[in-house]
Amino acid sequence: MGPVRGRAAQRRVLVALATPDAGPVATGTLVVDPERAQRCIEELGQIVEDLRMAALPALRHAHFEAPSNDEVSVNMTRNAAEMTRRASAYVETWANQIDATRQALRQQLEAYVQAEQANRADRA
Repeated sequence: MGPVRGRAAQRRVLVALATPDAGPVATGTLVVDPERAQRCIEELGQIVEDLRMAALPALRHAHFEAPSNDEVSVNMTRNAAEMTRRASAYVETWANQIDATRQALRQQLEAYVQAEQANRADRA
């Protein structure tokens, strides 16, 4: 089989499996470890779950009551409530971004597996 050119070359994924004895990998070579990628996807999923099941509910259910009716106490309580609201929005956005990254990694891993299967079929 000769070199692949044009659009077909763009769809092809060159893979070098990293092993301790493999030595340096050529420039432009994509090295993928599917098992590590899957573990990373799972760990990101656990982080998202932890944020959504523990951190966010704790922030959302935080209640502040001024210890006194003086201006400083009331203002401090109002500020604490606002900071908690902002922290909740930040954590929710962060969890969504981590989840989007996890989904993108999953799609990339699936594309890699399909490309590797196609490469194996071409070599057979």
